[in-house]
Amino acid sequence: MTTHPAAAHLIRIATLWPHLDDALDQRGTNWLATKADLFRVLDQADAEEAAALRALERDPQQIGETPAPVNLRILDTARLVEATLIHLADTLAPQITRPALSHAPADWEARGWTPVDRALRNQCADDEQADPARWRYTGLRTAEYAAGWLHARVQGEDGPFRPLTATQLDHVEQVAAGCADRIAAVLDLTVREETAIRPCPDCAGRLVVTTGAGQAPAARCEGCARGWTLPDTTAA
Repeated sequence: MTTHPAAAHLIRIATLWPHLDDALDQRGTNWLATKADLFRVLDQADAEEAAALRALERDPQQIGETPAPVNLRILDTARLVEATLIHLADTLAPQITRPALSHAPADWEARGWTPVDRALRNQCADDEQADPARWRYTGLRTAEYAAGWLHARVQGEDGPFRPLTATQLDHVEQVAAGCADRIAAVLDLTVREETAIRPCPDCAGRLVVTTGAGQAPAARCEGCARGWTLPDTTAA
């Protein structure tokens, strides 16, 4: 079976999701904290986050240890991605799910049905309604569950569903790609290049700052091609 691009994005979401949970309580020293010396435009954003994190801390007068602050960027991303995937499943399910078989009609005896017929019809109806492949609007509603359910629909797995149309597939692909990219970005897995405000100290050319993918921030001049790592730039 050929894997649709939407399925690949959904697999990526499911694979990266546990890392979001792990990162929630690990503020650490990532590129958002260290590249301020390389890219001053983020100074204000960093200050706002620091103020918000301080507001979450316990009163220092309280007895006991102060818990580590929650990483707000990670938390906001997790909430947004989860809400987006659940909403996508909520809106897609009614469009593609075949109705479950109804129970035996009230006039089953008048129609000549036997008690065995009635019991069989009701059992089939109950089984169809309880099919675990059906999307649930209550109960388990998590990002990982939604991603798994959407992946099964994209791949056309068996169940009480009509095949997704090309338009529906494209929509799922766009949404899943956006969610996967958000997770990768907040986990610092994506390489980014941005233009620094300060010019090159040697030739006054444009400095390009590279961040992400777990690497220390670095700057490169497009004019003279000189490069800096974070310690060199901080000292400059």
